[in-house]
Amino acid sequence: MDRMDKPKNMKILALPLYGIGDVLMTTPALRNIKEKLPSASLTYLHMFKTTRDVLIKNPNVDENIYFPFLEAGRLAGARFILGLRGRYDIAINFYPSNRRDYNLASFLSGCPVRIGHTYVKRNIKELNFLKNRTFMEDDNLHNVEENLRLLGFLGIKDPCPYPMEIFLTEEEEKEAALWLREKGISEDEKALIVGFHPGTSAFKEHVNKRWPAQRFSVLIDMIAAISPASRFLIFGGTEEAGIKEDIKRGCSRGASRVRAVDTRGIRQTAALMKRCGLFISNDSGLMHLSAALKVPTVGIFGPTNPGWVSPWGERTKVVQNPGAGCEPCFRYSPEPLQCRKKYDFRCLQGISAEEVLEAARSLVPF
Repeated sequence: MDRMDKPKNMKILALPLYGIGDVLMTTPALRNIKEKLPSASLTYLHMFKTTRDVLIKNPNVDENIYFPFLEAGRLAGARFILGLRGRYDIAINFYPSNRRDYNLASFLSGCPVRIGHTYVKRNIKELNFLKNRTFMEDDNLHNVEENLRLLGFLGIKDPCPYPMEIFLTEEEEKEAALWLREKGISEDEKALIVGFHPGTSAFKEHVNKRWPAQRFSVLIDMIAAISPASRFLIFGGTEEAGIKEDIKRGCSRGASRVRAVDTRGIRQTAALMKRCGLFISNDSGLMHLSAALKVPTVGIFGPTNPGWVSPWGERTKVVQNPGAGCEPCFRYSPEPLQCRKKYDFRCLQGISAEEVLEAARSLVPF
């Protein structure tokens, strides 16, 4: 775990993480690197266009590279990584990256310094020994803090716990304002715009992080009764269209004020989310995006650990069901998310709309 001196003009390669939230939780570390090592260059390698788009316009990243590793296959991916050999001095596997493919990518990049973590679960099987500068993961730290720890290997002491960041253009924000006007949604002070994300990634059975859709309908009706001027936007990808429509159909009082949001991409989604006065979400990438946009954010948690992945920011709140007695049960590894106790995720089923409403009103009185 030896730290290194600060070589001038070091070239750093940040290797791919899976999701939008994971990438956003690296942005405080990216800002520290740019501020503390201004002569260093940082390249971020992405396996999804969505995460690349999250870092477009980020002044702390010198280059974003996208390669479709999943579609191209492992052999093509290995050839691509081998093509990067000799270009970088340091590879960073930000947290969590407990995957053999990520560790192989770090090794094949040829970087003499390979930074990351060792893990409690499946550490050897996932080839974490291929890194040569590591910390053991710490269950008491948030993912953002885990990423900041790694900067010690770059000679950065006492990094600042900055908020997460996404940088939108003026044109993107104007387009979002126009979209609201076309939908007849006012942005005056009395009209609270509430955003929801009832979905999650479907990867590795992460659909099991979803609060029941009908509870979102109940919650919308409760807010509509309290705040007659409120308007509601339901976010999610095309694969979540059915959930969005189910929630709208399940509303009685608030149905006429609900709009399902369908955008061209994550940056357009972010620009619309920024117009919200409140965002309520499952543990998902959009929950982290809301926090990065500094929108008051309520995160609904079941099997995942809010101590690691709660929305990072000041105006945020977590709702969970401590009465379940078995959560959180998910650890970072390639294994799918399953209910270990065969309780059918009562950790989520036991969270009421009233509890989520109380958390929301503690952030935004209405």
